[in-house]
Amino acid sequence: MVIKDVEIVNRQELKLIGFSTKASLNEDIQLNIVKNLREKVINMFPQIKNQVSESIFLIQIYGEDEWTPDTPYTHIVAVEVQDFSCIPEAMITHTIPDGEYLLFKHQGTEEDIDNTYLSINDWLEHNNYDTQRPFDLEHWLDLNLFNCKDNIIHIYIPLTY
Repeated sequence: MVIKDVEIVNRQELKLIGFSTKASLNEDIQLNIVKNLREKVINMFPQIKNQVSESIFLIQIYGEDEWTPDTPYTHIVAVEVQDFSCIPEAMITHTIPDGEYLLFKHQGTEEDIDNTYLSINDWLEHNNYDTQRPFDLEHWLDLNLFNCKDNIIHIYIPLTY
């Protein structure tokens, strides 16, 4: 995949409510961890009273260790809310601070996103963004298109936060 139309964007703080777990990429692939978290969040939609929209975010928080497909990291699947005044039982809160991000766009099914990440990593290296990033943020805009070739997922890589 060729990366084009990379934008630098400023994002306001995001208040999120969702579910979280720690697992490696290989564990996620074998056990469908992120997919299961997404389904749990979707099932909780009626109980999340102050949702901004029905789009979903995936936050992948990396540790200090060098990343490999077997390195565990934190996965959070969540929805944006206006505030944390009503948190359904068993759900967690997470705040993404405002900051500057590189915005990449994946077009295609969610299953094909690995190739986009490989292209993003190549783009970052080629453009001298070679520092270890603390997290990635995916915004799944339209859950009805999730498995369609027309699906668009926004991927944000933090520059400042």
